[in-house]
Amino acid sequence: MKSSAFLFLALAACAQQQRPVVLTPVRMETVSDTPAVRVFDTQRDDPFATTNRIDWPGPNRYRSANGAPGPDYWQQRADYTIAATLDTSTTELTGSVEIRYTNNSPDTLRYVWVQMDQNLYRTGSKGSALFPADSRWGVRGFEGGYNLRDVRVNGASATPRINDTMMRLDLASPLVPRGGKATISIRYSFKVPEHGSDRMGRDSALYEIAQWFPRMAVYDDVRGWNTDPYLGQGEFYLEYGDVDYAVTVPAGYVVAGSGVLQNPEDVLTSEQRRRLATASRSSDVVQVITQAEAAAAKTQLKSGTRTWRFRARNVHDVAWAGAPDFRWDATSWNGILAQAYYEFPKAGKAWEHAAEQTQWTIRQYSELFFPYPWPQATSVAGPVGGMEYPMFVMVHYGNDDQASIFGTINHEHGHEWFPMIVGSNERRYAWMDEGINTYINAFATEARYAGQSAFPLYRKNWGDAVANGTQSPLMTAPDNIDPTALGAIGYRKPALVLLTLRNQVVGPSFFDAAFREYIRNWAFKHPTPGDFFRSVENSTGEDLSWFWRSFFYTTDVLDIGIDSVSTRTSEGQTFARISLHRFTSVPFPVRLRVAYADGTTQDFSFPVNIWARSNRFDAVIPVRGNVVGVRLWPDPSVPDWNPSNDTWGKAPTTKAIGPVTR
Repeated sequence: MKSSAFLFLALAACAQQQRPVVLTPVRMETVSDTPAVRVFDTQRDDPFATTNRIDWPGPNRYRSANGAPGPDYWQQRADYTIAATLDTSTTELTGSVEIRYTNNSPDTLRYVWVQMDQNLYRTGSKGSALFPADSRWGVRGFEGGYNLRDVRVNGASATPRINDTMMRLDLASPLVPRGGKATISIRYSFKVPEHGSDRMGRDSALYEIAQWFPRMAVYDDVRGWNTDPYLGQGEFYLEYGDVDYAVTVPAGYVVAGSGVLQNPEDVLTSEQRRRLATASRSSDVVQVITQAEAAAAKTQLKSGTRTWRFRARNVHDVAWAGAPDFRWDATSWNGILAQAYYEFPKAGKAWEHAAEQTQWTIRQYSELFFPYPWPQATSVAGPVGGMEYPMFVMVHYGNDDQASIFGTINHEHGHEWFPMIVGSNERRYAWMDEGINTYINAFATEARYAGQSAFPLYRKNWGDAVANGTQSPLMTAPDNIDPTALGAIGYRKPALVLLTLRNQVVGPSFFDAAFREYIRNWAFKHPTPGDFFRSVENSTGEDLSWFWRSFFYTTDVLDIGIDSVSTRTSEGQTFARISLHRFTSVPFPVRLRVAYADGTTQDFSFPVNIWARSNRFDAVIPVRGNVVGVRLWPDPSVPDWNPSNDTWGKAPTTKAIGPVTR
């Protein structure tokens, strides 16, 4: 028997019954002659493409046919206790981690895999060979990687087996199903790269530290152990749990991090603690550390060290940053502390607005999509251009314009929903992380800047990849996407595709309900693409096989045009025959606007299944006067890539691209 994955893709080859958003009574005629379809760009022969078996698991007891977790859904748990010391004289971090791992699966595990992302910086790593050394994801000539000094499982010494950025530990006593536990302890150290390599680094005395401790790889019901190496782009697929961590830094340093500071009395003055308490109850921005205090701290060096302790609950990672001259602003909303740490004036005057921008972002996405579940959100200015972790994001330096940092703050904190809350596999599916996040960014951008639309940027970015021939299917793993097209394929195309699905195919109310339900169902869990696809289909009541195939599994683009328009009168009723032509493999529900000689217009809609038997379609529609012009897509946000064939005659004008907000 074929799996449901292959069955679904077989169905995708045929246009299925599709309900139009607006149904106008029409008479439809199909043209029998079918010339060869011009394909703009065919799907690449990609030997590394993830298989459909992975994309569409189930339905089964673990993952239901309606896209929700099944009654027997399970996932592993990993809790961490970490102690680390940063030696700024040697630029080295030394640490120890205890991992308490719980096997909730129905399987007996005789070995486990651990992520060792710092090994990206080792000479000969897969990632160092994949990207030029001076690129955004390159290692920039830096020699680093983990140095392990002691690895133990349940107290007994264990011999690690290193495979690039992954480590296998064989277990003396297998982990039994449904509750077996193991304690893994590791002592380690690594060098911190200068100016970073897109994920972590240092700039003079400022350190931004991420991917800084060995983390458990995911064992799931779809692939078993997920051992995709860390190559520099796709980062996240991790198990949820609680993390308690302590970082020891030079005594004059201020540390910002994921989670909640546990020992403010040890590291903050009484006045700073008072200000922080005020900020936690105020919607106004409070300076926890003022500019004068930050400037003085940089020159008044202190001897010795100080330890900052943090606790983060129900997260799959943590990160932190430290500097002696951080200015620290804070405010709050709905009990959530929003913070900004930055060096001034180096970070730019725009950073004086960063705490408010962080607060605004958390409120915006909480109200639109799903309540923010953690007690704080932190933004840090530094050398890393933009990177996200639970409750903590790194953002580039700005200038005097608030907008210079808002877009990045908003985008990076959008990641708190994807993939920090909804824990998808970014190492395989960039669109489930970056793409969906860029989709929700469109709503925030328009809410922040009235009248500004995200459509033009999204479409241009995707269009550049189309024109340059650098496209790959959305299902392509991020590290296999052409680096020059990552912004298009990982971010903007999936965002535009989802906006198109929402606004042009199923309708905003149906899609918004489906999207929120998807977040609720998969919060702190691990969805696959198939889970998302099924969630949308079940909630909206639409078979969208054609849509997933066209926009996620191929690189073809939408191009439907008007071949001709004629009119005739029968029994006192005038009919217009509008001959439509689909020039690519992508079907789409058609909307067109007819212009009459008296200056009025009338809109008509046709369902996607008009393309089921041919790439040509004649619609015979009753009209109320002399037709002088026709235009496809009265709403210009439909991503038809060849506007030259979208009009006939004296076509009615199209409206400007409008907002996508509710």
